[in-house]
Amino acid sequence: MIFASVGLIMVGVVGVLNLAILLTMLRRWRELAETGGVPAAGAASTVRMIDRIPAFSARALDGTAVTERTLLGTETLVGFFSLTCKACADAVPLFAEHAERLRATGGSSLAIVHGDGSAGSDLAAALSEVMDIVIAEDAKAELSRRYGAKNYPTYAWYNANGIVTSAGAGIAAMRTELVTS
Repeated sequence: MIFASVGLIMVGVVGVLNLAILLTMLRRWRELAETGGVPAAGAASTVRMIDRIPAFSARALDGTAVTERTLLGTETLVGFFSLTCKACADAVPLFAEHAERLRATGGSSLAIVHGDGSAGSDLAAALSEVMDIVIAEDAKAELSRRYGAKNYPTYAWYNANGIVTSAGAGIAAMRTELVTS
């Protein structure tokens, strides 16, 4: 009788462990599906290929009002940068190349610089020289959250209809994906 009780307890414990593992795997698969098959941790972007430009209203560093409607009608490269990210400064020349290429075909580029004091930062100044629009945001990162950017640097390439055609995070993704688009 004691062996039957111990056996039932063991079966219950194994069942609970299997359920915990299953729930963890399902959550991970859902994350992968949301990011287009790329893991959400590390250097992956949470901007999804089906996403549209989110509704927003902000002031650019030059004082002009910018909304999502400003970006519609042309192909647009949106870059997300952080003051605490060394790779973000390294990514500026790469973004400059793509911004120049877009400008030549009638497209536009937007840089969003995240961090307290970002408006007067060296990073924002460098981006202002190469990008069409630069927006500085504080540590709350409201605009980055609306776009789904959690890692820096992140990019999202939008077509004229405002739908993501390419997105990624990290310099490696930018070099491989942006160069081919």
